[in-house]
Amino acid sequence: MKQIAILSSSVRNGRLSHRVALYLKRFLEEYQLVKADILDLKEYNFPLFEERLVYQPTPSEKLLDFTEHLNRADGLIIVTPVYNASFPASLKNVIDLYFEEWKRRPVGVVSVTSGKVSGIATLQEVQVLLLKLGAWVVPKLSTVTNVGEEFTPDGNAVNKETAEKTLLPMVEELIWMIEKCSAR
Repeated sequence: MKQIAILSSSVRNGRLSHRVALYLKRFLEEYQLVKADILDLKEYNFPLFEERLVYQPTPSEKLLDFTEHLNRADGLIIVTPVYNASFPASLKNVIDLYFEEWKRRPVGVVSVTSGKVSGIATLQEVQVLLLKLGAWVVPKLSTVTNVGEEFTPDGNAVNKETAEKTLLPMVEELIWMIEKCSAR
């Protein structure tokens, strides 16, 4: 069974986007689509990196653990909140940590906002950045709005049908992409 890492990129107290990461993990495993791990940037609590991983003389154990989980995954789903019409610095910090690791990596992106306006611009910013780094980014737009009302703190969808309709097209496309990549 294929392995997906779900990158939960918010490190704020009271963060809401992590609910979607929890939901995705449960959803992927419940339907036995793939195995899934959550790479939670809040738990890793990384400092601001001064250099890419390849140039760090003594990377921390936490960084090596994160990198191992990232490299083991056949694909990645990035769950990003919308911060001031963009994405959080914690996510940019981790994206910039790698270069070769992004090449030909299948990636899906989900933007999450607590408001009623979708985070399409945020999602597209992350997609463009990853494309520039050589990742194979799922083109399906997956945006979650009203996250505080639509998902419980433990990652359950208030309306499962709506959640699946929002997230499943991107997930299916990512799994298809992973299968095509591994068939080569």
